[in-house]
Amino acid sequence: MTHLRSVLVATLLLAAAACGSAKQYEMRGQILAVNRDKMEILVKHEAIEGLMPAMTMPWKVKAVNMLDNLGAGDIIASDIEVDSNQGVVTKITKLGTAKPDTPPPGASAAPGVKYLVPGDEIPNQAFIDQDGRRRTFNEVRGDRAVAVTFIYTKCPVPTFCPMMDRQFAETQTLIKERGLAGKAHLLSVSFDPKHDTPAVLKKHAQNLHFDPAVWTFVTGDREEIDRFATNFGLTLVRGEAANPDEIGHTLRTALVDRRGKLVKAYSGADWTPADLVADLERLP
Repeated sequence: MTHLRSVLVATLLLAAAACGSAKQYEMRGQILAVNRDKMEILVKHEAIEGLMPAMTMPWKVKAVNMLDNLGAGDIIASDIEVDSNQGVVTKITKLGTAKPDTPPPGASAAPGVKYLVPGDEIPNQAFIDQDGRRRTFNEVRGDRAVAVTFIYTKCPVPTFCPMMDRQFAETQTLIKERGLAGKAHLLSVSFDPKHDTPAVLKKHAQNLHFDPAVWTFVTGDREEIDRFATNFGLTLVRGEAANPDEIGHTLRTALVDRRGKLVKAYSGADWTPADLVADLERLP
């Protein structure tokens, strides 16, 4: 019985420690869009002290009823909770309403952007990889199916770029376990070339235990990368003059077949490594 009590106490202490790992922050900004189906608000927010600079990005809310009576243009103060796995809004206080100073992203395509649909050929974008080599999309792809996602290494929110990194790392493991290394490849594209130099990307990739035979990290000219990412339906909001390093974005992961044509695009994080590998295996 004494042993059982000790185990129980230890378990409770571990659970308390896990709960205590979450950090609390205050976020102030303006809502640009509300998505009740995804329990999500798109917020153009000020810098969050101790966490991240000013950005425009979607945030999950803890409960859908928090979205009642909220809409585009509302000025809010909110509490957020961030741990190693997720960031979520736990409280929202509406302070007022004003005309949004940024139009809702995705309302119209930027010049030169063609939203891709299944069957479309992927543009042969020029990149610079983690080793400093200049390579086109087709050169990276080779005669393989490719899963493409978009990141930047400074992204601090665990449910955004870090989650894409984690899921691609798990996908890499499954690809190797199932003997698909010669048939499938992973491509992570950074849209922050100012910071994500080849050396930074190489270090980031090594921290994720990447295998260059299976997984490539690239960046390139900022305007070209922005256009390439937007082609897949990703929404990207760049900082204004007051904060040129601001990057707001949604998540998009695309599956491309061996002919270089789009098969499908996953929105957000609504996919698992097992899903992705199963789709890769089904391709001819």
